[in-house]
Amino acid sequence: IAALIGERAAVAGHRPWPRYEIDHDTWLAIGRALGDGEGDLLGLWGDTDDVHLALRAAGEAAPFVVSVRVKNADFPSIGKFHVPAIRPERAVRDLHGFAPLGIPDRRHWLDHGAWGVRMPLGARTPAGKRDPAAYDFLPVEGHGLHQIPVGPVHAGIIEPGHFRFSVNGEIVARLEERLGYVHKGID
Repeated sequence: IAALIGERAAVAGHRPWPRYEIDHDTWLAIGRALGDGEGDLLGLWGDTDDVHLALRAAGEAAPFVVSVRVKNADFPSIGKFHVPAIRPERAVRDLHGFAPLGIPDRRHWLDHGAWGVRMPLGARTPAGKRDPAAYDFLPVEGHGLHQIPVGPVHAGIIEPGHFRFSVNGEIVARLEERLGYVHKGID
C-alpha cells in the first residue's frame, strides 16, 4: 500500500500521522489492497471537501491517512473491496451527503429520519417525512430459520439498538443490527 502513495509529499502540519492527498484511482487501488489483506482499516470519515481513510499498511511501522477529494458530491467506494468500510461509508453519506459510488449496501446507517434535517454536516436540507422504523433488513431464507427481533431498547447495551437474529436452533445464520438511535448527527 505504501508503494501506491509513491513520492507524494505529506500534507504539512497533519498530526499525529502523515496524511497524503490522492486521486480516485489510487483510492480504489488502496481499497483493493485492503481487501487483499495488505493493511488494516483504522478509520474512515468525511469533512467539508474530502473523505479520509486512516490505515496501517503491512510492513509499515506507523499508520497514515489518505484523503480523496469529493467530486460532484461522490467518492469511490472501497467497501466493494473491503467489507469493513461499508458502514463508515454509509455514515459519511448520512452525515455529509457524499455518495460512495459502487457501495454494496445503499441503506441509511445513522439517519433514522428523526433529526429534522438530512446531511447535518453537509447541506443540512430539511428532512422529508420518513418512518424511522422503516428499514430494509436483509432477507434470510432457509428451512428451520426463525427471526428474533430485539430492541430498539435493550438492557445489555449502552446505546439503544435494534437487532434481528436469524437462527436455526442455536446456530445464528445472520445477525443484523441497526444502531444510531441516539446519534446526534455529529462526526
